Amino acid sequence: MYGHSVPHITWLSWLHCRPPNTPLFTHSKSPMAPKKILLLGATGPSGIEVIKYAIAHDVEVLVYARNPDKIPEALRSDIHVTILPGGELSDTAALRDAVAQKPDAVVSLLGPPLREILSWMNPFSSATKQPVFVNAYRVVVDAMTEFGVKRILAMGTISIPDEKDKLSIGRNILVWLVRLFMYNGWKNIVSVGKFFDGLEQEDRIQWTVFRLGAVLDGGFQNVTDGYVADGKTALSVRRVELAQWLVEQAVKEDPEWVGEKPVVSSAKKQKI
Repeated sequence: MYGHSVPHITWLSWLHCRPPNTPLFTHSKSPMAPKKILLLGATGPSGIEVIKYAIAHDVEVLVYARNPDKIPEALRSDIHVTILPGGELSDTAALRDAVAQKPDAVVSLLGPPLREILSWMNPFSSATKQPVFVNAYRVVVDAMTEFGVKRILAMGTISIPDEKDKLSIGRNILVWLVRLFMYNGWKNIVSVGKFFDGLEQEDRIQWTVFRLGAVLDGGFQNVTDGYVADGKTALSVRRVELAQWLVEQAVKEDPEWVGEKPVVSSAKKQKI
């Protein structure tokens, strides 16, 4: 399970060859049909998988991205996808305007981009020392309160602790390595968990910080959620599994994991 990856498959072949436990609703019966999500961090591999899954399930996607051209043309031109102006996290006005579109949920995959990994590894980088993601979330949450948007799913990692977690040597090693070699990135992500923990109930924001370990390519197997070392979660998740979990959580009429920080992972194989 850990670290194992099967060859990447295209989204069209995934739709035709999806496993039985991967839901696909018909248009007439789909509870997702009227739903709309605002996607932050849409141009990375995981964001693109979210767009694919949303399109397949008649969910509209509002994309707020700095470089939307990185999204394949076939997805950008789909009737379910709207590219919003702006894209910079520092552009407060554009970020507020994105939330003003009143999506049913905000789905955020904000994290240190791979193309800037060297900058994030530099402990003396002034840019990455700033609370980049928390600053953006402050704007988003304020706008959500103003425009009546209640639901947000924000990405974190297993570096963010939770009192329901159990001891995991593997998790501790991964977190230690990240903290050692990418301290500013680690600090930024941990601050995301602290920010949402600090929200007052009066804000009426239904937040969930979904925590990830390693994120892998490969075909869908099964996805689960829970806490570190609870017997069912693993230390990795496949992008297609994460996409399913995010879209389905975003459109639920009765939100799950509100005010909590679950681990989302590939499901552990049960011993027979």
